[in-house]
Amino acid sequence: MKKYSYIAAFIALISFSACEQIVELDIDSAEPQLVINSQISNLDTTWEVQLSMSQGYFNQSDITLIEDALITISDNDGLVDTLDHLGDGLFSSVQNRSCEIGKLYTLTVNYKGETYTASETCFYQDTIDFIESYYLPESNGFIQEGYYVFQKSGEYEPEGDYYMWQIVKNDTNLRDEIGYQLDSDEFRETGYFNINIDPNDPLKDIDRGVFPRPFPYRFELGDEVEVYQLRISKGYFDFINAFSTQQSRSGTPFDPPPANPPFNVEGGALGYFSVVNVSSANLTVTE
Repeated sequence: MKKYSYIAAFIALISFSACEQIVELDIDSAEPQLVINSQISNLDTTWEVQLSMSQGYFNQSDITLIEDALITISDNDGLVDTLDHLGDGLFSSVQNRSCEIGKLYTLTVNYKGETYTASETCFYQDTIDFIESYYLPESNGFIQEGYYVFQKSGEYEPEGDYYMWQIVKNDTNLRDEIGYQLDSDEFRETGYFNINIDPNDPLKDIDRGVFPRPFPYRFELGDEVEVYQLRISKGYFDFINAFSTQQSRSGTPFDPPPANPPFNVEGGALGYFSVVNVSSANLTVTE
């Protein structure tokens, strides 16, 4: 009986192999859409806008860059900047500009007879008033032993504050190591990564279970560190959160469903126009 069982199994295996074929799926693809990427700030620099066309998920060909659009950035006092095309889909203001606290800025893009707009306000924030590096021993909770950077600034009292941090170590942006660093004051004071520590004794509260909360990067002695604190809108906060979620997809059943982040461009284009208030500070990591 075993002999016949083996023969039957072998025949079944051949049968299944013979039926194997490649199935090509005909997946619909959407029409390409204009993609707008721009951020202006209170820093004295040129204002830039990048234009391109969207691609299908399975289309990894070269990106189509837009060259023939009319782009302006205006404020609610009527000041209008017309941007020049520099090539490779990049448009720039002629002169350096900086946004002003409390003003509303509107980006307008005219392309192939269609008009796309997006607006944001430049919000106030308190400047960074303390930045320091400390060595944390092994007994500091879930943080690995090493040198860390602490930063704090005044808490702006009205609720609805949203922030993003960029940390640069020796001229290298550390965002790719962990991702975007974001925080809001929805549940507590803003600044998950900037704790009100005693600069003379930052570790004194560890023994009673109050652990320090530095930026989540370890540093070495002599590292040059720059901290940029960006006051952003709730819309941009939600956009970056959603964008980060999609970036973290790894192909497992537990991944969130694929979806576009919440864009703020009206008229049918994709992308985000953000206005940010930047405060910065720097240090050298020392003993």
